[in-house]
Amino acid sequence: MRFSAIGTLVSCLLLSAAILFAQDRATITGVVKDARTGEPLPGANISVQGALRGTASGRDGAYSLKLKPGSYTLLVQYIGFKTVQEKIQVAAGQTLSKDFSLEEDVLQLSEVVTTGTRRFDRTVVSSPVPIDVIPARDLKQGGLTETNQIVEMLVPSFNFPRPTINDGTDHVRPATLRGLNPDQTLVLVNGKRRHTSALLNVNGSIGRGTSAVDLNSIPSNAIERIEVLRDGAAAQYGSDAIAGVINVILKSDAESRISSTLGQTSHGDGEVAHIEGDYGIKFRDTGFFHVSGEFRHRNPTNRSGRDPRQQYFSQPDGSPDPREFTFNRKNHRYGDAEVYNVNVFFNSMYPVSENTSIYGFGNIGYRNGESGGFYRRALDNRNVRAIHPDGFLPLIESNIWDASIAVGVKGTLSDWLWDLSTVFGRNSFEFNVNNSVNVSLGTASPTSFDAGTNTYQQSVTTLDLYRDFEVGLPSPLSLALGAVVRVENYQIDAGEEASWIDGGVPVLDGPNAGARAPAGSQVFPGFRPSDERDETRTNEGIYADIETSLLENLMVGVAGRFENYSDFGSTLNGKLTLRYEPVKNYAIRGAVSSGFRAPSLQQSFYSTTATVFIDGEPFEIRTFPVDDPAARALGSKDLDSETSINVSAGVAFTPITNLAFTADFYHIEINDRITLSENFTG
Repeated sequence: MRFSAIGTLVSCLLLSAAILFAQDRATITGVVKDARTGEPLPGANISVQGALRGTASGRDGAYSLKLKPGSYTLLVQYIGFKTVQEKIQVAAGQTLSKDFSLEEDVLQLSEVVTTGTRRFDRTVVSSPVPIDVIPARDLKQGGLTETNQIVEMLVPSFNFPRPTINDGTDHVRPATLRGLNPDQTLVLVNGKRRHTSALLNVNGSIGRGTSAVDLNSIPSNAIERIEVLRDGAAAQYGSDAIAGVINVILKSDAESRISSTLGQTSHGDGEVAHIEGDYGIKFRDTGFFHVSGEFRHRNPTNRSGRDPRQQYFSQPDGSPDPREFTFNRKNHRYGDAEVYNVNVFFNSMYPVSENTSIYGFGNIGYRNGESGGFYRRALDNRNVRAIHPDGFLPLIESNIWDASIAVGVKGTLSDWLWDLSTVFGRNSFEFNVNNSVNVSLGTASPTSFDAGTNTYQQSVTTLDLYRDFEVGLPSPLSLALGAVVRVENYQIDAGEEASWIDGGVPVLDGPNAGARAPAGSQVFPGFRPSDERDETRTNEGIYADIETSLLENLMVGVAGRFENYSDFGSTLNGKLTLRYEPVKNYAIRGAVSSGFRAPSLQQSFYSTTATVFIDGEPFEIRTFPVDDPAARALGSKDLDSETSINVSAGVAFTPITNLAFTADFYHIEINDRITLSENFTG
């Protein structure tokens, strides 16, 4: 009874507080319409200038916004329409009705962008550098299910090659922007740096010697839009942004969807089964939670031809082995790997007060892949004929785990917008070898091996500050300041002993019986204990970014960034951008910047032994890190950063409504480029 009375009292107090809280607020309601047609504009943004409070209009153009008593300037924005600003004053408990009619604006008929600028009103056409925006509706129009393939189809200068028989690269395929290496493009999610894959691309792969971000770990149905900045931006974002920046903006709407896709290639293989769905809710005006997930299974494709080589030893009289005439000579697998993919992403924000919100986003994903190597014939020394009498196609199986979590808080304080966040990301790549053999173990060799694991982890803590200053120029002077601390870790864990050991058993039969047998699991010898690493580095950076209009038709931007790395030192980079509009709707734009890319931990410390075929002959190739004594003997030095100069110039004009043209020239010069060396023999 006592607890019941206390519960009743607490409930009354909470109810009273809620009533008082509600009475302390004012409510602004209304409808946003097209001034010309009178049609409602769903999805228009209604926000308070200089604050985080805001909402979006519904399907009928209606909106509702709660504010504390006071004076405010409301901003109403919609793509393709002029932004409306209106000052209002509201009292406690007041309900104010305020409708808005927006007029079309030829200069606003493109997406508002957030990449490459700190301003909130920059569009594709008004940007001083080339930016492509892919909205969610375009991501689904091509019938593709992989994010990398979708971006390749829609973005100029973005390429997604399809390497095959390249160890792990078959499973995490790298993409390139403007013809540069995969690791020379920075990838952001919601404006925050995304971690790279643990895999280092080797052998003859595109992007040989690089580690790239796996865009396919981001399900396409989680994406609201993708912004691609095709310009150097190291002064704004730091390392890697030499070719440009890809910024993936996650969905935040309250819609729910589910869809499936089935398909196959015209050759009758590569069947794809894809299921995706997402769910979102809205709360407290600007609060939201959105989760998206996908499952995808892709069967392998095979474009290999017939193998004309002799497969078996000749008979004692020199005649062919009869099995030569019945052997299936389409014995390779040249094409896409078989892949199972499961990815889940979430995006959320919760307003804790009028001027402060907390937010978070992240993912967890798993991929299992299987790809083939080169076929080992029955007569090869790289075969134990007692185990594989007809030869074998060794298979690389991957187990890839990818996860990230971002948490942050942002708000306004004395006209400053601030954003403090920490992002943690982790990627692990486990190598397994199946249908293979370690010849040096003879008939005791297993046929499946755990070949080891590579793991990469990254933690980034960032503080961003932004403010507009009225200085008597045609537009405010926009100042952005920030600081960042990044910690990276790279690990190599050895495989099981059978995957790398030299068992000492010679070739057992055939004309080369008694010869030394190759060690390690065929197709991918495991990582050895001597390969194991656990390396960490830190870097700190600060930046400043200024934009303003010196004249009504002349926009100028200047950015600078200083970073210090614990393993190679410091770097200072800058950027200058200009946009001049001599005639309304016709603009000339350009930029010049310096850039850099820090050597990845994978490049500095990766080591392994791989089988490489040169002119049809197999060779065991050892990859040494630069600090290995063998590498030092060959003249290697500690890796330093790549440096670059990036120059771009172009034109942008909108001659009529709903039609815009842009054309841009660029020149990039890169010094001290980091590459995987050619093979040394001796």
